[in-house]
Amino acid sequence: MADGYETAMYVHAPPAGDQGHPVLYLHGIQSHPGWFVASASAVGEQGHFVFQATRRGSGDSPPPRGHAASAGQLLQDVWTACDFVLRRTGAERLHLVGVSWGGKLAACFAAGLDRPDMLASLTLVAPGIVPRVDLSAAAKLAVAGCVLIAPRREFTIPLNDVTLFTDNEAMRSYLRGDRHRLLSVTARFLYASRCLDALLRRSARGAIGVATTLLLAGDDRIIDNARTYRMVEHLTAGRVVVETLDGAHTLEFQSNPSAFHAALLRAIGKGEAGKNLPIGRS
Repeated sequence: MADGYETAMYVHAPPAGDQGHPVLYLHGIQSHPGWFVASASAVGEQGHFVFQATRRGSGDSPPPRGHAASAGQLLQDVWTACDFVLRRTGAERLHLVGVSWGGKLAACFAAGLDRPDMLASLTLVAPGIVPRVDLSAAAKLAVAGCVLIAPRREFTIPLNDVTLFTDNEAMRSYLRGDRHRLLSVTARFLYASRCLDALLRRSARGAIGVATTLLLAGDDRIIDNARTYRMVEHLTAGRVVVETLDGAHTLEFQSNPSAFHAALLRAIGKGEAGKNLPIGRS
């Protein structure tokens, strides 16, 4: 990264060489690339190089765990990852996919991008733009008090109930035993996340000009789907394709995730066609 921090980038190469724009895949707040290996592999098998970036402080990245200095640092990290992907592949554009909290980060990045031609498409999967689940009022006050005087004090992420993510008991068991799952973040990270929220709220209508697909989970217990749609509709000035799929928040964890993988490929395919399509629902 720009400040010298090093983190892992997992790469899925297409079996018959590069046949489309590369994909940069951003994970959520508790998760890491391992959660989404199946969908990344499915996209790779269809002819795209797929790069799964490990957010600083998450997954198997080095300490400090759950920490980021600012929203600007997180956005710079996305820029650095994009630059890495484009240099590695020689491509001029890439598809950006963000899941859950990573969807919020991806939306902020796209809304503030001064080179929108760099993105072939944007896909937001159950993005953490308007969550149902949040810190308590007391925890928010504690975070505010720690931002300057104890920025690395850790706070529990209010998503530790694995039933929020999936109805699939096998994947609930996986989550309970996942040693790389991030269970707490620092006060400074939480402040950075709030700053990302503010950036989206202040963004002008149509701030995201790239072809955008919003994939929602029909039984999501983490994200407010209706308010999330309204926000993305505003950010794209209505130029968004919306699909609502059966399942809880982490669509990857369905007992049969093929519908999610197919929807992801459709979203990327729209970007390959270079179309900025009107709103659609399915």
